[in-house]
Amino acid sequence: MQSNPSTLAGAISWTDHPVTSSLAYGTVDVRVGTVGSGGPVGLVVASVHGDEGPWGTLAVNRLLAETPLADLVGTLRVVPVAHPLATEADARQTHLDLLDLNGVFPGDPNGSHTQRLAAVLAEHAVDGTDIVLDVHGGGSWNINCFTYRFPGGEHVAEWMGTPLIMDGPDRTTSLTGHARSQGAVAVWIEMGGRGEHEEDRAATVTRGLRRALGKAGVLTDAGLPDEPGLVGGEKRPLATSAPGIYQPVLRESALGDVVDEGTVIGHLLHPVTSEVVETFRAPFPRTALALLRPTLARIEAPGQVVALVTEIA
Repeated sequence: MQSNPSTLAGAISWTDHPVTSSLAYGTVDVRVGTVGSGGPVGLVVASVHGDEGPWGTLAVNRLLAETPLADLVGTLRVVPVAHPLATEADARQTHLDLLDLNGVFPGDPNGSHTQRLAAVLAEHAVDGTDIVLDVHGGGSWNINCFTYRFPGGEHVAEWMGTPLIMDGPDRTTSLTGHARSQGAVAVWIEMGGRGEHEEDRAATVTRGLRRALGKAGVLTDAGLPDEPGLVGGEKRPLATSAPGIYQPVLRESALGDVVDEGTVIGHLLHPVTSEVVETFRAPFPRTALALLRPTLARIEAPGQVVALVTEIA
């Protein structure tokens, strides 16, 4: 289907940047799109982690398809799939070097595949931007619904409209950390995952991207109503102490809810007898559910996260 020329999708120019990979692949292209000129410059990235599914990519492409070209004020860059090989494998990172792309910025043009990929993204997508929206999400094993905020970009996190907002891991080797070190404001969105309401979560991300880019001046302000999320304090991953079968008590419909301390979130069952080995409970007086495993799941080893929760004041 041909893109409508009156939309961002119809006007955007795409450049494929080859990244050295392996003897089998030779090189792998990462695609960067640019539309507009002048400032401010915005960047939207999805699929930095390949196991986070198609939801972020879908939201980015819908933003392009649904936004009139006439709404463009500055320059918009987009990377719908930042880690092509990992995305193809539905894996967090590629088997070529097992490095986390979100931990090797600004990369190394002479390094391993992931380091070279980070270098290409840093040079051709991140550097020179004013606002960076890094779209992550759940996957086949979890669902989530929050935005990580960083000092100086709290307002951008509020613009995204996710149910929850939390302080993010502030490290310069992440994509958002590198962007911030170069003078941009940035947020890291975690919204998506397989389930009955996956379309609603993708729509929330698309709407949040449009609102944020409008308020930042990259696009005209679309006048979308604010959807302020609850701001969490201490955050805590709930992880297994042994292998087994995870049996959720709170499932997809509970994502983003605030529950009382002691509320049962799920159980770890013995893999053979199905007896309860461990019970996971809400640890705070007001506990918000930021990430959940919503279905029965095999747990291969200790330390596997079954939920991420945050304290609401």
